[in-house]
Amino acid sequence: MAPLPFRFLARSSAAVLFTAVAIACGSSSSDSPSPDGGTSGSHDAGVTGTTGTTGDTGGSTPTGTAGDAGGTSGDGGTSSEAGAPGPSPITMTTGTVWYVRLDGGTATQCDGQADAAYTGKGSDAGPQQHCAFSNPYYLWGNDVTYGETPKWKIAGGDSVVFKGGPFRMGYKGPNDSDYWAQCPGNPYECEMPTVPSGTAGKTTKLLGENFASCTSKTQLFGGYGLGTVLPLNGAKYVDVACLELTDHAQCNKTSSTEHCNTGYPLDDYSDNGITTDVNTANLGLYDLDIHGFTSRAIIGPIGGLVTVDRVRGAYNAGAGWDFDDGNGTMSAAGAQVNATGLTIEWNGCIEEYPIVDANPAHMCWDQNDGGYGDGIGTPNTGLNFTCDHCLFDHNTQDGLDLLHTSGSTIKVTHSLSYANMGQQWKMGAMQNVLFQNNETVHNCNRMSAAIPGAPASYNQGLSLFCRANGDGFAFSMTNTSTYTFQNNTFVGYGTVSYDIGCSGSDCSGAKLIFENNIDLGYADPLTGNTPPALFYAESGVAAMPFTTRDHNIAYGFHTDQCPTGFTAETCASPQLTNQPTFTSEASLDDFDFHLATTSPAIGAGTNLATVTDDYSGTARPQGAYDIGANQP
Repeated sequence: MAPLPFRFLARSSAAVLFTAVAIACGSSSSDSPSPDGGTSGSHDAGVTGTTGTTGDTGGSTPTGTAGDAGGTSGDGGTSSEAGAPGPSPITMTTGTVWYVRLDGGTATQCDGQADAAYTGKGSDAGPQQHCAFSNPYYLWGNDVTYGETPKWKIAGGDSVVFKGGPFRMGYKGPNDSDYWAQCPGNPYECEMPTVPSGTAGKTTKLLGENFASCTSKTQLFGGYGLGTVLPLNGAKYVDVACLELTDHAQCNKTSSTEHCNTGYPLDDYSDNGITTDVNTANLGLYDLDIHGFTSRAIIGPIGGLVTVDRVRGAYNAGAGWDFDDGNGTMSAAGAQVNATGLTIEWNGCIEEYPIVDANPAHMCWDQNDGGYGDGIGTPNTGLNFTCDHCLFDHNTQDGLDLLHTSGSTIKVTHSLSYANMGQQWKMGAMQNVLFQNNETVHNCNRMSAAIPGAPASYNQGLSLFCRANGDGFAFSMTNTSTYTFQNNTFVGYGTVSYDIGCSGSDCSGAKLIFENNIDLGYADPLTGNTPPALFYAESGVAAMPFTTRDHNIAYGFHTDQCPTGFTAETCASPQLTNQPTFTSEASLDDFDFHLATTSPAIGAGTNLATVTDDYSGTARPQGAYDIGANQP
C-alpha cells in the first residue's frame, strides 16, 4: 500500500545491541502544571474515518474502525487524516428535537422546537413562534431578567441540532456591559449549566447538523474570556457529535509572551473545549475537532465510560487531553476510555487566528518557558485506556503520557506517535498492557528545526528538546504486571528506546513479552552521533526481564553482542520501504514503515493467533507471518 499523505485540513472559513544495556538513564517523570495555558484560532480540520452504526446506547463503543492512519510518519508538520467520514453511531430517538440556527429568534420569539427561521411574528407581547433559537444560550436562558438563573429548557433524552453557524459561546462582546442576563459581571463562567442526563436507551444529544455522516462540522466558538465551551461536568448518557470547538483569538495565558488580555476589553479567547469531572460517565464524543484554546482541548477526570471516535485535539496552548483538573483529582474506580481515531497534535502551541499558514502553529512553548504541552496526561490515578488508530505528534512534551496512571489495563493498537518533544509513549505501573501493530518515530528534536508550512517563528519558545534523557518509550512495571509488545515498528534516536522501570524494589515476577517487533536506531544528533541503546533496565528490573522474547529485528543500536541468544532474532537492516539516511531533522519525515520486497522481516515472524491484521488493516498472514507493524 502506498504511504498515506498527512495533510493539514484547511479551516472552513551499523552495529546493533539487542540485549539489556548499561547506559545511565535518568528519570522520565512528567509534572503537569495547573491548567491555564493559552492559544486560539480556528480551522475546520478533523479526524475522520469509518465506523459501524450502533443503536442509541450513549457512550457505547461503536463497531468498525477509524480507517487507515497511514504507513508514514508524517510530513514533518502537517496534521493527519485517519480515513474518510463514515456513518455515525448517533440515531434520533423519541425525545424532543431542539434547533439552533442563526436566523432563529430569541427565547421570547421562538420555542426552539422547529427547524425554521423566525419570521417576526413571535414577540414579548404575543405567543412564541414555532421556530429555532438564534443562539445556544436561549436553550437555558431567556436573557430578560438581570441575574436570571440558567435552566435548561430541554429534558434528558432530548436532542439539540446546531444548524449553520458559527455560534458564539460566552459574552456578546469584550466589555462588561456585553453580558447575558444569566451571568452579569462574570464572563469567565458564563457557561451552560449541567447537561440533563439521558438514559442508556435514550441519550441526550448535542449535534452538528451533519451528524449522520459529518462531512463538515458546525462551529461553536468560545470567546471574551469564557472558561469552557462545553462543560460536561456531571454529564451522564450524553452524546456530542459533529462539532468544531474553538475560539477566535491568538494568545495564551502562561508563557512569557503573547498574553491574552483577561480584563475589559477582553480578548476573544476561551480556555477549554470540554471539561469533565468524576461524575461524567457514559459520554460519547464523535467527530469533534477541538483546537485553538488557551488551555486544553479536554480537561478533567472521568467517572465511568467515555467513548471517543474521530476526535482531534490540536494547537491548544496547555495540553491536548488532560485528566488532571489542576487539583490532582483522581478518576473514579473503573473509569474507562475507549478511543478510535483519536488525534492529539501540536499541543503546547497557540494557533494562528486568522489562519495564514498551512501549519498554523503561531508559536510554541515548553516547560522552560511556562508551557506544558503533553498530548495526553493524567494525575496519579487509575484509568483504563484503549486506543485504536490513534495519532500523537508534535506535542511540546510527551505524546501519550500515562506514566502517572497505575494498576490499569491499557491497549494501544494500530497507532502512531512521532515528533513529540519528550517520550513518544509513557506508561505507569500498569496491570496489563497490550501494545500491538503500532508505529513510532522517536525524533524528539524535530521541532528544533523548520517544518514545512509552519511560520519561521513557531519554535522560538522551545528549548527542552528530548526531555527526560531522550528516551523513546518509558514504562514501569510491578511484580504482577504483564506487558505485551507484538508486531510493532520503532525507529529513531535518543539515549534508549525502551526504558523499563520498576514500581517497588522487586519486579522479578512481571511478565514482559516481546515478539515480532522491528527496531531501527539512528545516531543521536544531540549526543555526538551516538547510536541509541535498545533497552535499559532500571533498579528492580532483571537485566533480562523477558518472559517471552523471539522473532525480532534490531539494527543501528550501539553494540554489546549479536546474535542475542534469543530465538530467531536478527541483527540486520529491516529494509523498510523508505529507510532514509539521517542527515537532518527532516530526514525521518514521511517515513514509510511497509516492508520492502527484500526485507528479512518478510515471513520471518512467529504466528500469533491474536494478531490478525497489520497496522494498515491488511489481514495477517499474507503467506508466512511477517515481523513488524506493516507488511509489504
